Amino acid sequence: MPIQAVYMQHVYAGLEPLQAFDVVYGGSFEHRLISSKLAEMEHQRLTLGEVRLETGRYEFPVIAHGTMPTDGICIGFMAEGGEWTRCNTAAIHSEEIQVYPEGIELLYHASGHSRWVNFTAPEGRMQQIAIARTGRPLRLRRHGLHSVHLRRGGRLALTTLTSDALGLARRLQADGGMAPALAEEVCESLLTGYVDALSAAPPPGKPEKVAVEQRHYHLIAACERLVLSGEATDVALTDVARRSGYTLRSLEMIFRRSVGMPPGRWFMTARLNGALRDLLTCGPDATVSDIALKWGFRHMSRFAEYYRNTFGELPSATLARSSPRP
Repeated sequence: MPIQAVYMQHVYAGLEPLQAFDVVYGGSFEHRLISSKLAEMEHQRLTLGEVRLETGRYEFPVIAHGTMPTDGICIGFMAEGGEWTRCNTAAIHSEEIQVYPEGIELLYHASGHSRWVNFTAPEGRMQQIAIARTGRPLRLRRHGLHSVHLRRGGRLALTTLTSDALGLARRLQADGGMAPALAEEVCESLLTGYVDALSAAPPPGKPEKVAVEQRHYHLIAACERLVLSGEATDVALTDVARRSGYTLRSLEMIFRRSVGMPPGRWFMTARLNGALRDLLTCGPDATVSDIALKWGFRHMSRFAEYYRNTFGELPSATLARSSPRP
């Protein structure tokens, strides 16, 4: 059956990135804004049958937390801004790409301008290409995110391949899109390029460092669930540390090294973004105080101050724009 190419491009501005849940098709991601600076995010997707190529560009510090697709193997890398981006608390090196098993949880944390790329394809098809080209299958781990160090220039080659495919699709969109024969050629070029990059990569190193980073990621996720639970939105950091089995000092060191901020600020960011999302989507009878209390804010004046410092406006202004008021 001929391949049909489908291309889309969307730009999110202001507070809109908070509602961009499908930036990776088949997955689901929650975005959190960290500062009141102007937020702009560009997202592109090229679908070629069962193969998808996606890229997102963040012009602002951001936290994205969610799950990857379940319909294929995902290969991701940082085309720009990898020096201040972490995936599941792990730092990203210049010639490194990540391989994500189906449905894995992912925490993306960027403290500055960044651009990510994600390529999704059926594992069976990629293995067929690998065997045909090299005589052996790709070495893929079945559990947990793992990084692959490419040979010198490998990441740049994949970035160029990605940009060429998306640029071609964007130019042809105004003329009715890609012809099926060209779509098939682009699809094969992408599959071959990504398979060759993985096949030529050196064997993975020792997993000890990865294991530590994974433990820290799970610790941060567990502490966040505790703080955001309905019964504990105002839980003290000392209690969080005690329940996690770490001293408060150790917990603070893990957060600073893993996500670049102390636990108090991390939890505050999560709560403020939860309140912002509710203010943007609530019904006409909702009030600022109701939403603030839901997210553990007991003092309305402090909540308004924290909110304005983070998002650049008062919560009452967000609520006024969200829906008609009675």
